[in-house]
Amino acid sequence: MLGLSSLFSLLLYVMIKMISKILVALDGSTHSEKALDYAIFLTKTCKASLGLIHVIHFPPISSADPQTVDKVTQLLESAGNKILTKAEKEAEAARLKVERIQEVGYPVNHIVKVANEGGYDLIIMGSRGMSGIKEFLLGSISHGVSQHAKCPVLIVH
Repeated sequence: MLGLSSLFSLLLYVMIKMISKILVALDGSTHSEKALDYAIFLTKTCKASLGLIHVIHFPPISSADPQTVDKVTQLLESAGNKILTKAEKEAEAARLKVERIQEVGYPVNHIVKVANEGGYDLIIMGSRGMSGIKEFLLGSISHGVSQHAKCPVLIVH
């Protein structure tokens, strides 16, 4: 008969063997930074590979002139690149190589699509993003991903 510590060790061993690819969703928020910390730890523990994803979600500016749209696009792409670069440096400091992914569109759809098509075994993300108002209007990104992803989703508070 297995004792509690033996059972825990067995479960941990199985989990480590099951996870070979981890995708962490980043938006620059405190919660996504915590998610990155968990992702780095689990990636090292499981000897997995790590994907970093940031999804640029454009605000509804359809009535804006093309120059304004171009400026907003450049600002959002630049902000996304900074978020990914910061995360990449943290992962590299932990001696991990990462795959950088930047998508444009609705975050739930793109995070789930990348996870499914990329064969990720686990998605890690923060429980709240940058804007409470945006979450109210669009619905929770973490909730949407957890409902539609084929792999497990770890939501970090």
